[in-house]
Amino acid sequence: MRRTRLVTAAVLAALTIMAATAAIASSGGITGFPAKISTVNLAGYKLQTVYPLGTNTGNTFDQSYVSDSRVTALGVEGPGKGVTFASKYLAMPVGHKLLMVTWYTPDGTLEDVFLMNFSTGIVSDVAPNKKPQSLGTVKILKAGAHPIP
Repeated sequence: MRRTRLVTAAVLAALTIMAATAAIASSGGITGFPAKISTVNLAGYKLQTVYPLGTNTGNTFDQSYVSDSRVTALGVEGPGKGVTFASKYLAMPVGHKLLMVTWYTPDGTLEDVFLMNFSTGIVSDVAPNKKPQSLGTVKILKAGAHPIP
């Protein structure tokens, strides 16, 4: 009986230590929460988004992240072919290989928000005042120096 209690206490102590270690390891993980807000520098990345659904149906865009805060996009296929965009951006990791990328003007006006899942290759695109939203694929044409977590 005494041995069973000792084994039970040892197992409970080990489980407590494992749970505490997991909690400490998960804080400040990919998102940085609760200690900070993590961001991803996409400088050097060239991404391609292709949209079969929504406002951008039929369009393919190449997005070139030219610095840690600037992006340019070029329509390479579809009705938007030849259209160019230039914006500031902020990329935040929200999960493993999952980024929320926000495009905005220098005065802070929101232009576009993307949820890019690099594990599945799916991109959701929500532009203010444009409905319906767009859904398509995203792929990395060229990787930058900083990995996507």
